[in-house]
Amino acid sequence: MKRIAASAVVIALCLISGSALAQTAALGGDGGNSIDFLRAYELALEADPTWLAAQARQRADAQARAIARAGLRPNLNYSYDRARNWSDITEALPNGDVTSNTIYNSYSSSFVLSQPLFNAAAGARYRVGRAQAEAGEFTEERARQALAVRVLQAYSDLLFAIDDLKLAESYVTALDEDLRRVERFVVLGEGTRTDRAEVEAQQHLAAARVLEARDRLRAARNGLRILVGPLPMGDPVSLNERCLPLVGPAEPLDMWRERLLAHNPELAAQRSMVQAAVAQVDQQRAGGLPTVAAFARHRTSDSDGENVIGQHFRTATVGIQVRVPLYSGGGVSASTTQARNALEEARHKLDAAIFELIDDLEKQYSLVEMSPSRIDAYARAASASAERVRATQRSIVGGERTNLDALDAERQRLEAQRDLARARYDYLLGWLSLRWQAGTLDDADITRVGTCFQATRP
Repeated sequence: MKRIAASAVVIALCLISGSALAQTAALGGDGGNSIDFLRAYELALEADPTWLAAQARQRADAQARAIARAGLRPNLNYSYDRARNWSDITEALPNGDVTSNTIYNSYSSSFVLSQPLFNAAAGARYRVGRAQAEAGEFTEERARQALAVRVLQAYSDLLFAIDDLKLAESYVTALDEDLRRVERFVVLGEGTRTDRAEVEAQQHLAAARVLEARDRLRAARNGLRILVGPLPMGDPVSLNERCLPLVGPAEPLDMWRERLLAHNPELAAQRSMVQAAVAQVDQQRAGGLPTVAAFARHRTSDSDGENVIGQHFRTATVGIQVRVPLYSGGGVSASTTQARNALEEARHKLDAAIFELIDDLEKQYSLVEMSPSRIDAYARAASASAERVRATQRSIVGGERTNLDALDAERQRLEAQRDLARARYDYLLGWLSLRWQAGTLDDADITRVGTCFQATRP
């Protein structure tokens, strides 16, 4: 019964391994339609919802400048009315009041052109709109740079998920071989049921890990498709290890901090919002100031009133209009205080953004600095663990090691390979993120990362 159960487990694991490969192909669509990083980035520029939303937001924010500018420009209005009127007119005479009923048509038409001469609120409102439009431009640039980082994150996650599934399947294959070897030893009287039970237990765990790896692969593939769109897509082009390491930070950390403070679009957007908040304080304070405007009016009317029935007027007027607010119930003072508090909030948000961005910049700098040594260490560990597996297998034949030692050596080999792959992807992501946080990420940097993935560019 033990032998039958073990055979059933082996068959199940073989089926899982085969179905995992089929599932990988099914998740990838057309296996010949591979996609590299640069192509994924190009598709994301056209399809990523977050990037498209950022572009739409920028176009909307750009109108804030034009809307605010309108308050400083001439304003032309036209009004027209025509009516049927019924009037009871009472006239006081020496002999008594006389009332007459009159029915008449009235008409009026006028053009009014006005131009603000002094309007502090409108001027401040324009500065608010201009700052908001500038913030929108910086926010869009931040989103554009972030898109490259997000695509690389999703792309490397998919590559890692593929590697993870292959390693999990390799472990299944190794366990199959171990089980067959243990079965032979048991038949020859050199193995024990305990050895077989240990392998069977590892097989069940390996089967679960294969299923988990397949699910992570599905999630990673969907994560990339969210960015590039629902297109048929094979496995991504793998990493060319020979391109690593890229050019490192080179400059000291202080110089990267200075670049961040000078060029980071997120900080620039926050500074623009502080400027907008300053202008909003001026706008609210201006609610208590006089306004002066020049105006010109042309009006035509006919019977436009009970005392001018039957009379036709055509009047042209040019003048100056002054409005002085005297009392608004405390609204101006309250609005100004509210705007000052909003300004303080904007300044604190700017400080918080500076601290957070510098902290992440330092993390990315440290990652890029130590990654070459880290990758080299993992590569040596992977090579050493592979040699350990071979040595352990020879020792088992000589009776110096147990099957449990072989399983442990194989597990460490797979973990070392997985850590090595993750370290390589993290290095590329850190290299790109460092420039993103510094605000200097450009197409040349994106292309540089793209060359690390073997692809034939058109």
